[in-house]
Amino acid sequence: MSADNSIIFYDIASGPPLRTFAANPWKTRFALNFKGVPYKTEWYNMPDITALRERLGVPANRTLPDGTPYHTLPVYQDNTKGILLGDSFEIALRLDEAYPGPPSLFRPSTIGLTAAFNAHVDGLFTKFASGLCVNMPLNPDALEASIAIFVKRAGLKSADEMGLSSEEHEKTLVSFEAALGELAKAYRHTGGTTDYFWRSGGTHKAQSQRPPTGREGAQPFLDGDSPAYSDFIVGAWLKMFEESTKPEDWQRIKSWQGGLWGKVVEALGPWTEIK
Repeated sequence: MSADNSIIFYDIASGPPLRTFAANPWKTRFALNFKGVPYKTEWYNMPDITALRERLGVPANRTLPDGTPYHTLPVYQDNTKGILLGDSFEIALRLDEAYPGPPSLFRPSTIGLTAAFNAHVDGLFTKFASGLCVNMPLNPDALEASIAIFVKRAGLKSADEMGLSSEEHEKTLVSFEAALGELAKAYRHTGGTTDYFWRSGGTHKAQSQRPPTGREGAQPFLDGDSPAYSDFIVGAWLKMFEESTKPEDWQRIKSWQGGLWGKVVEALGPWTEIK
């Protein structure tokens, strides 16, 4: 079945070539491609997102530090099923409901656990995104207005406050490696109560402790030989960092924890098509 205008995925426009770069739209694109649902992408510059959501009647789904609501993407409009949603997690839930049968995004009785995992992973990556995602491929036609949006979201006075010094940048990378080391435990099925900890010391051998015997290896999917929505949550953030960090930073990130994060991105490759 070919894509038509009956199912529309609204994504944030990048510079040419048009492609997904933000984490939450990536979650939805992964989900749509995995389910095999035909759809068409419509691209909107960041300054135009509020008007789009208001025109569609989709309420804001985020808030600024001062409590002011703001609008972002994705939005999913399915005219065949009468679905109009503006939150990536809710979109994934409705995709499984509206298009049941394999493959399923959520395995039986895991929705609550996946929601908690989603919140945890979002918090982890968001902590480091503002300092490291300095190469977002924003559309040059709307660059100045887009940067102004990021400044406002961060509660800053100007874009000059957004950068990190070289020392701060390195400290951020070291802390990020430690945080991803903790997340890697989920891929090794060791949990958080084992007797090792990924300390903030970078890749130096004195600071890199080994997992318990028999749990050294980590698979690219959290459970089993195929992905579920939890895998797409992590993959979405990794894809954002792949697209939006300095190339040398991404090379470091994907090599951490034995190259686990590069393996995750590679394993999710079959569901990254830009339609």
